[in-house]
Amino acid sequence: MARSRLLLTAFTSVSSLALAGAGLAGPAWAAAGHRTAGLGAAGQGKACSAGAHTLSPPGAHVYPDTGNGGYTSVHTDVHLVYDATANTFLPGNHVALTDRATQCLTSFSLDFERKSANTADGPDMTVNSVTVNGHPAAFTFVQPTYPGDPNGQDDPNPLAHEVSQNNPVGGPQNNPLPPACSPELPNTDAAADSQNGQQCPANKLVITPKSPIRDGSVFTVKVSYTGRPGVHNDGDGTTEGWFRASDGGFVTTEPVATEDWMPLNDHPTAKATYDFYDTVGAGKTAVANGVLESVTRHAPNAEFPGGSATWHWHSRARVASYLVENSVGNYSLTSRVASDGIRYYQAQDTSISAAQQQKNLAIMNQQQDITDFESQFNGRFPFTSDGIIIGTPEASFEEEMQTMITFAGGQIDLDTLYHENMHQWWGDNVSESGYNMTFFKEGMATLGEYLLAARTAETQAGGPGTPAGQKAFRDSLIAQFNKTYARAGSFWTAAPSDPTPYGLFDSAPTYQRPGAAYIALWQILGTARFTKALQQIQRHYGGGNITESQLEAGFRHWLPSKSAGCEARLSQFFTQWFDTAYPSGGGTNRPSITGPGLAGPGFYNSSCPA
Repeated sequence: MARSRLLLTAFTSVSSLALAGAGLAGPAWAAAGHRTAGLGAAGQGKACSAGAHTLSPPGAHVYPDTGNGGYTSVHTDVHLVYDATANTFLPGNHVALTDRATQCLTSFSLDFERKSANTADGPDMTVNSVTVNGHPAAFTFVQPTYPGDPNGQDDPNPLAHEVSQNNPVGGPQNNPLPPACSPELPNTDAAADSQNGQQCPANKLVITPKSPIRDGSVFTVKVSYTGRPGVHNDGDGTTEGWFRASDGGFVTTEPVATEDWMPLNDHPTAKATYDFYDTVGAGKTAVANGVLESVTRHAPNAEFPGGSATWHWHSRARVASYLVENSVGNYSLTSRVASDGIRYYQAQDTSISAAQQQKNLAIMNQQQDITDFESQFNGRFPFTSDGIIIGTPEASFEEEMQTMITFAGGQIDLDTLYHENMHQWWGDNVSESGYNMTFFKEGMATLGEYLLAARTAETQAGGPGTPAGQKAFRDSLIAQFNKTYARAGSFWTAAPSDPTPYGLFDSAPTYQRPGAAYIALWQILGTARFTKALQQIQRHYGGGNITESQLEAGFRHWLPSKSAGCEARLSQFFTQWFDTAYPSGGGTNRPSITGPGLAGPGFYNSSCPA
């Protein structure tokens, strides 16, 4: 995230691809789903219980309410029936989620913010029915409880269901418990501790099937719902989600607002494959993740008097919850298969002026070149498609929606495209394990911006492969590090790995500080070893998630010297750059370990010789 005529091709059937992407063969999936019906706890060796209503660890204070336990997400079919003029989901609108139980479940939950205090732009949706494996299931909405509550997730104590930025809640009652959810601030001017002690909204959709779901079985949940999708108010007062456009909706959702237009397991570690079947009025275009499989035209009916079309997009790759894209409107959509074998999509809202569309197109046309350039460092592009969609709503950020990068406000810029395209590897293919790891992928995307500046310097100095060009490339990165390292004031006062919801997307700890740390690691390891580290991390964790210790181990593996002194010094480096909050001022109040050739004391010394 950066917080600032249709070309159709024949494709093969997606059913087998979706199953393969989930690690299941077609017949096995179907059989496993069938076997779940009517199974109880008998003979399983374990007592059945409710799935956890969060995937956050105890003590978490950044969106601790998100995610749901007791199962893993496998595949999701999204069936939108959407009236773009009225901005309304119509009858027939539903999602079908295929999940695999990791315990015997008497009930389980999804995240769905069907209503919001933001009555103007927030969602206003109604769940009409829920089925599990085709059988009607009971459902209700409950408040989240703070993770690890020893009294259970239905704790009768109101203090267990309160809002806060921090742990403990504090607030007017001096609540000593951890927060159960993050604030939904009405604007960015609100104080960071506002709403402390208020009650969390009931955004947990708890589903109880007719009989328990057996541990290890695969089951399908269908949730039918109608109404108006909308945006989520975040802990920093910004909004994301389903932005209303004059011609439909524009979707950009980090960190949690996918649940403001569809029910799902809303956590970065919940990565499923997807098929989208968007039925919209004739003349409208639906744009989602992956590749466009087909567009099926329909005759007029009561809901769509002018006729309609169903747009089928398929993502064989697993998509983290906050990266699910599904915009609908008057978009001009083109695609081409480039010389690198990747299909590139370009979509712009047709209400953007012709002159601005041409300016946008000049930048959009550079995406293949950017992808090929970034592949030199990250390894092969991880997906079969890449794309850009430019919408008109004035969202407060651009986002790395997987294979379909979103730009708001009707325009695009080159720096941000380098940033968001870098995310396709970092954040999309290798996703964060939790919100405290947001810095890991935003820092890597910030490095993508620094690589643009270095590449420009290289070209001006003589070009790639020339000694002068290579020196200019290296000098550009060093200058960027030194500029960052010289920052004073409050720049170093927040630890990247310990954000608050209010500061989750602050530039210094989330973007610039980890971006500079990656330059220092580049200098410590050397270009060849740094590149190998990036590519090995992509191979090992691609399609999944990474923790901070795993990230650090990925770089430690390529440390030139494996002496005890060097190992200890690298551990200190990570602690200083990622985990330490310093007093204000800079100078000695900042990391004391940098890298060879950089401002500061460097890395190698008597205890760790080069």
